[in-house]
Parts: sequence; structure tokens; C-alpha cells
Amino acid sequence: MPSRRLLLPGLVAACAGPPPRPAPALSAEATWVAAEAWHLDLCLPAGAIGTGPLAPVAAGAPWAASFAFGFGLESWMRAARPGSAEALGALAGGPAVVSVRALPGPVPGGAEESLALRLPAGGTAAIAAFVAGQVAHPPPADPRGGQVLVPSRLPYSLGFTCNTWVMRALAEAGLPVPVAGIRLRGEAMAALRAEQARQAGTA
Repeated sequence: MPSRRLLLPGLVAACAGPPPRPAPALSAEATWVAAEAWHLDLCLPAGAIGTGPLAPVAAGAPWAASFAFGFGLESWMRAARPGSAEALGALAGGPAVVSVRALPGPVPGGAEESLALRLPAGGTAAIAAFVAGQVAHPPPADPRGGQVLVPSRLPYSLGFTCNTWVMRALAEAGLPVPVAGIRLRGEAMAALRAEQARQAGTA
């Protein structure tokens, strides 16, 4: 019978799982994450999406410095003043929309909190592909800077909220950020501040 001394190292190694993948090298590409109330937006410079699947967005508001992209439950996002009915709808989940806003600066004027993150090479294109892949046609931008809502192929649920969506987009860009289990603004921003600190340490 094998001794316990021989078995223990093997059991510990089996429980540890595979080592984490090394984080990809960062490039000059960057994005901003802006928090407003319960919601997060992912903001990309206008020049970075002037070509590719989101080019119609940039062309729709040539004055814009950047564009904010978000995600949410359609009934909530389209309500003039979301109330208890929309809140109950959020618990049940349902059809979602992608929101697009043209901005004069890097983040929306009403942002309560924001942070910048560097991306791996090709990260901007990956985010653009992620956003564009959810809609039948590239969403137009409102030339006045208002919010445009476009139906998304991804549904909204308590397990996949606007905050989960932002983390998924950043993961698609190659950043080592968590996606599963991120539902609330506080959880997402805490993870993003940790990623920002990691990037500062590797600069």
C-alpha cells in the first residue's frame, strides 16, 4: 500500500489545477471604463474604431473624441424612468440592447468613477468585433451625442449583467480579468482596479 507521504504531494498537485496563463504583453492601445450609478460603459477612442466593424459608428459622429458602449436589459434601458416593474424584470432577465454614445471626451460627463486600461496588441479590434458580433448591423451613432440602443443577440440575466458584459469584452481583448461571478459595479471595478495595479507594476 503506498505511504501517505508519497500520496500527499500528488493530491496537492491534482487540486492545484493547471497554472494560470501568463498575461499577454501590453501595447499602446487603451480603453476607459466608466461607472455611472449601477452601470458600466466601455469607452474606445474614435480614431481606434474608424476602420473595422464599428466604422459606421465613428462616421455617424465625426466630432466625437470617443464612444461609450454598454449593455443592459431592454425594458430597463428604454424606460424613461425605470421603476419597480423594470426592477422585477431585471430579476427575470430577458432581451437586451447594446447602447452607443458619442462623447466629446474620453468618458461620459456623468461618470462617477473611471479608469484607463492598456490593451494587448489587437485588443481594440477584438472589443470592436465582440460588440459588432451582437447586432445584426453596426449601430449608427446619434450625431447629437444621444444614446442609441440596438437589440443584442446576448440576453440579459442576473448572471450576465452590464458589468459582466464589460468584463467579457475586456477578456476578449486579452486582459486577464474575471468574467464569471461578476455581476455588480463594485465587483467589476474592484477587479479592474486590480488589473490597473498589475499593469502599473509591469510598466
